[in-house]
Amino acid sequence: MKKFISKLLKKTPVAWLQVSNNPVKMSIAVAGIGFSNLLIFFQLGLMDSIYNSQRKPIEKLAAELTMVSSGYSNLGSLQEFERSRLYQALGVEGVAGVSALRINRGSWITPTTRQKFDIFIYGIGLDKQSLAFPELMADMDQIKPLGNALFDRNAKKQYGDVLGILKANRFMPVEVNDKTIKIVNTFSLGATFSADANLVTSDATFQYLFPKQDPRKIQLGLIHLKPGASPLSIQKALQPLMPKNIKVLTRDELADLELAYWKKNSSVGFIFSLGVLVGFLVGSIIVYQILFGDVMNSLPQYATLKAMGYTNTYVISVVIQQSAILAFIGFVPGIILSTGLYALLAGVTKLTIFMTSTRVIQVLALTFIMCVGSGALATRKLVELDPADVF
Repeated sequence: MKKFISKLLKKTPVAWLQVSNNPVKMSIAVAGIGFSNLLIFFQLGLMDSIYNSQRKPIEKLAAELTMVSSGYSNLGSLQEFERSRLYQALGVEGVAGVSALRINRGSWITPTTRQKFDIFIYGIGLDKQSLAFPELMADMDQIKPLGNALFDRNAKKQYGDVLGILKANRFMPVEVNDKTIKIVNTFSLGATFSADANLVTSDATFQYLFPKQDPRKIQLGLIHLKPGASPLSIQKALQPLMPKNIKVLTRDELADLELAYWKKNSSVGFIFSLGVLVGFLVGSIIVYQILFGDVMNSLPQYATLKAMGYTNTYVISVVIQQSAILAFIGFVPGIILSTGLYALLAGVTKLTIFMTSTRVIQVLALTFIMCVGSGALATRKLVELDPADVF
C-alpha cells in the first residue's frame, strides 16, 4: 500500500500539492473518509458474523453427510422423521456408522432471578461422536448420567453466571422444562437467530426433558463415513433409497440451506446494507465538500492553466487524482480502526467477527468509487470555467 501511494504521488505532483498545501483540509478529508470506512467495515463485518453464526452449529456436526426432512428450512423449526430411516444408511458401502441428533426448544429458569428464557437443547447418542466440541470429544461420559448437561458458555448474561458457579462447584443445578438437571461443564457455540443459549445432553436426558416427544423420531441424522469414502458418491447412492419426505445432504449443503433461509426471511441484510449506504453517502458528502471548496479557492490557478493551453481533461484529471490520493490515504486509518473495532466486538459479543482480505478489497473499491465520484462532481465548475471571466 505504501509503495503504491508513493508511486502515485510521484506521478501526480500537482494533485499532491493541491492535497497537501492545506493540512487542515486534508486532515478533515482523511478523517471523514476514515469514519466512512469505519461505518462500512462495521456494517459488513457485523452482517457477515451474524450470518456465519447460523452456520456454526452445522459446522460442529461430526459427520460428512446429514439426513433431514424434505421440509427442512432451518434448525429452529426442524421437522421429525422416523429414526429407522437413518439406519438404512448402514447398508450403503462406505458408511461407517450413523447417529441421531434430537433438537428442541426448552425453558430455562435462571436460578438467581427466576426468570424464564428459551434455550436450544441438543440430545445426542453416546455410542458415536455427534458434535465436534472439544469438551465432548475429550470426555463423552460426563453427560452419561441422567440429568447431566453441558451449557454454552457464550450464552447471554441473562442465563446466569454459569462459569463462575462451575469454578466454585463441581456442578450447577438448574431447572429446565420444570425439571432439575445439573450443568457439569461448558462448551463454546454462541447465539443464533434460533437461540440465545444452548444445552447438550444425552439422548436419555433429552427424553427426560421432553417426555411427550416420540423417541422413535429424530430431527437430524448424522451419517459417518469410512476413511477415504466420497460423501458425494454415498449421497448419490443413498438418496434413491429414501422416501420423498427425506433428504440426504452434505454438511455444506445443509449450512447453505440454513444461510439461505435467514437471508431470505430476516431483515438483517437490508438493515446492514442500508448502514453501508449511509457510510458511503457520509464519505461522499465530506469529500465533495472538501474538493469543491478547493476547486473554488483555486479557480485563478486553474484558469491560468487553461489560458496556457491545458485542456479541460487535464485540469479535471488533477482533481480526480486528488480524490484518488485522498481515498488511499483515508483508507489507512479506516482499516486500522476497523480491525481494532472487530477485536473489541469479538470479545464483547462473542460473535465470530474478523477482517478478511475480500472485505478489505470491497471497502477499498467502495472508497475509491466514493472519492473519485465526489471528485468528478466537484469538477463541474472547471468545465464551465472561462479564463476571461476570472481575469
